[in-house]
Amino acid sequence: MRKIWTKTELNERGRVFLSASVGEISVSEACEKLGITRQRYYELEDRAVEAFLNALEPKEPGRPKKPDDPTAPLIQKIEQLEKENQKLWLYVKVLRKLSGIEDRGKK
Repeated sequence: MRKIWTKTELNERGRVFLSASVGEISVSEACEKLGITRQRYYELEDRAVEAFLNALEPKEPGRPKKPDDPTAPLIQKIEQLEKENQKLWLYVKVLRKLSGIEDRGKK
């Protein structure tokens, strides 16, 4: 079963990792304290450096764009269909008058 780390434990593990990364302690010592292999240490170090560099990449200025309303296209389609429906009912009325049929089936 996987161990769940407390925030304090994670902070301590992070300090050990960073200490080894900057050369304050040896990688072997850090691996022993962390309970990981050297290979795993270097895998984690590569991931950490990559994430750090990604965080430093320039981003677009300003606030991030608000997510689009997922219902907006549906509302637009409904409005379009309602206009089309009104237009078709107008044609029905015109055709009924031209054919001599009154509304509601009365003559």
